[in-house]
Amino acid sequence: MLKKIALVVGLLALTALTGCAVVAGDTVMGYESGRFVYHDGSLESVYKYPMDQVWDAARKAVADLKATDVVPDRKIEKATIDAVLFEEKVKITVTYLTRTDTTVSVRVGTAGSNVGAKYIHDKIEANLRK
Repeated sequence: MLKKIALVVGLLALTALTGCAVVAGDTVMGYESGRFVYHDGSLESVYKYPMDQVWDAARKAVADLKATDVVPDRKIEKATIDAVLFEEKVKITVTYLTRTDTTVSVRVGTAGSNVGAKYIHDKIEANLRK
């Protein structure tokens, strides 16, 4: 019982400090600042831009960061970029939602780096605002 109380208190403290996080078995989900969802090692956000613009911004972000082993794969409703950045494998997934909304999911490394993924999201957003 004491362990359950400690777990609840820990989750409440985590929520108060960083946003919301839920752990269920081996699945982790988090919600940060009303914009990002962290799910199983990937940081996901919805951009209010058409898919073509977001795809171009993601490709430019990867180029600006001087990624190596870049493998872009574009389909009608979904596109991915696999690359290596700073010796970490990176996967960026761009998914069509509506004519003006596009989801971008970024996973950095095997376990997923929230900070690294946020950095790439910031680069994509900066390219969209240019």
